[in-house]
Amino acid sequence: MAAEPLRALLSVWHKDRVLALARTLQAYGAELWASAGTARFLGEAGLPVRSLDAITGFAELLGGRVKTLHPQVFAGLLARAGESLPPDWPQWNIVVVELYPFARTQEGWEERIDIGGVSLLRAAAKNYARVWAIPGPAYYDQAQKDLQRHQGLPPLDVRYRYAAETFAWCAQYDREIAAGFLQEPPPLATTLRYGENPHQEAYFLGSLPPSIGQKALSYNNLLDLEVGWRLVEGWEKPACVILKHSQPCGAAYADSPEEAYRKAWEADPTAAYGGVVVTNFPITEAWAALTKGHFIEVLAAPAFTPEAVSWIQRHKTTLQVRLIPPTPLTWEVRSALGSYLWQKPHLMEEPHPDPQVRWAARLLRALYSNAIVIVHQGQLVAAASGQTARIEAVRLALQRFQQKNLPPEEVLLASDGFFPFTDSLEAIVQAGLRRVAVPPGGKRQAEIEAFAQKHYLCLTFFTYRHFRH
Repeated sequence: MAAEPLRALLSVWHKDRVLALARTLQAYGAELWASAGTARFLGEAGLPVRSLDAITGFAELLGGRVKTLHPQVFAGLLARAGESLPPDWPQWNIVVVELYPFARTQEGWEERIDIGGVSLLRAAAKNYARVWAIPGPAYYDQAQKDLQRHQGLPPLDVRYRYAAETFAWCAQYDREIAAGFLQEPPPLATTLRYGENPHQEAYFLGSLPPSIGQKALSYNNLLDLEVGWRLVEGWEKPACVILKHSQPCGAAYADSPEEAYRKAWEADPTAAYGGVVVTNFPITEAWAALTKGHFIEVLAAPAFTPEAVSWIQRHKTTLQVRLIPPTPLTWEVRSALGSYLWQKPHLMEEPHPDPQVRWAARLLRALYSNAIVIVHQGQLVAAASGQTARIEAVRLALQRFQQKNLPPEEVLLASDGFFPFTDSLEAIVQAGLRRVAVPPGGKRQAEIEAFAQKHYLCLTFFTYRHFRH
């Protein structure tokens, strides 16, 4: 390695920032090569430098988009120690690259995506056994110190560390590019009527489910359908959910599709007005007739019989949507602080043998935290969500339940999070309820369990927590 002449290849955006490093490289005997613009700057600064166009035959192509992408350039980077190239093909030991900066807010920002520079860095870092990659101005000062400390090319362990930093730098650069692309809808996205409000543009990337009706699916409709389908899909009995603002206001399962709808609607007929109805069973004409007099904006199901479609078209303006089971989610993606959050979706089913407990858990997954549900014989009879204090959610759900005139000892109250204090249980006991399901955890779990035992509450612990924010 020591006998090999030092050659450095430089291609940088901010030319003035690399000048001190270039002078240090020359001081330690490195032969300087550079892309055309960088070579011009270094030459004007008095440094002996050779331009890559001496071997590529061009200074740049396609308006500057191609400068370094050439077999002779990359062969000189990727050649391993001992591998020979034609006599007039130089091999480089050092590569200094500063990638094009870009900002998503600039017009034509896609043209500022660096292709050649990333390729140079990746090739150099891959071949760290022979080549030292220096990925931009953040490393220039340290690179000069390493040159001085080792009196030239640093040893393998130092080059390995720079290679790791180089790949991390390239990965971050790619993440910024991906974020730039994700900040606006791609060309293939479908234009929706509008977003959450009429003044907001909205788009959907993917295959919209087949629909029949006078209107197209809206942004809010799609959010409702997502929540509704995740709630009823795969349930062992006919299940129906009615949604408002992506929250279930009525939901039930039963032995028949007709009974499931009746129980779901009766849970809260006022809130159900103008809602989105999602079922896990096909829609027949007899079932559709049950909705006479009910204003339903969207009705989604796995299938519709021709007779059902005809009846709905004669009697309603309801948009009918055939829900094809979507591809299972690998990740959920949300925007936050100008960037993106990824998480694995919450698809875990409670393994409890009681279907009431499992149904309550599904309902909690569909509600915003803090969430409380009260269920009775497969029917959602009361819910409270989005409260900032769990005790307030409990009180609100109990208030709604007490309007239903149902036997309190027959219902199940479930919480999406553990009870931090006994105040929630005190309110539950006072209302006469006997069954509670809650995730485990919290500093006072032993106190919660002792309170439940003292007041003869049947306390069931979920396996999973069911927050939705």
